[in-house]
Amino acid sequence: MSLVYTSDGYFCESQVYQKKWQYQMELGKILLTEENLSLMRRSNISLTGIGASVDDYKEGYKIPLVNISKVYPLNFRNIFLVVVETRDNHVFSITMATNKNNGRDGANYLSELINSTILKSVNLQRMAPKGENNCRNCGSLMDPSAKFCRKCGTERI
Repeated sequence: MSLVYTSDGYFCESQVYQKKWQYQMELGKILLTEENLSLMRRSNISLTGIGASVDDYKEGYKIPLVNISKVYPLNFRNIFLVVVETRDNHVFSITMATNKNNGRDGANYLSELINSTILKSVNLQRMAPKGENNCRNCGSLMDPSAKFCRKCGTERI
């Protein structure tokens, strides 16, 4: 599972409908891997003796790419969102907008990247023969284009 994209941004599990969108959405980290789209919440922990803050990320939402049905950019009140719709009727809104930037480039780039990652993973699963995706040593599922197992390191024969 390799990392495809990472960024800071705002997200929520619904459509954005408030004028003050920062109050409805949570600040956190957006991680896109070859298998999942993870939205991790940020919580600030202050150190007792020093008084400085350390960013601590908690698992927010983990969306498998297989469950995503639609991803598209959307303009809402001068900010640009990426709307992710899943097969089980959940809707997630993501934006990389700040006070100085409306997030247009980030929304377009992220939606294209999610769509291309989904297409790549679907095409790789279709190309590989059914029985040869498992490692012979540890039994874990292997990427069809990989020559070595990520878990145990044995070479595919």
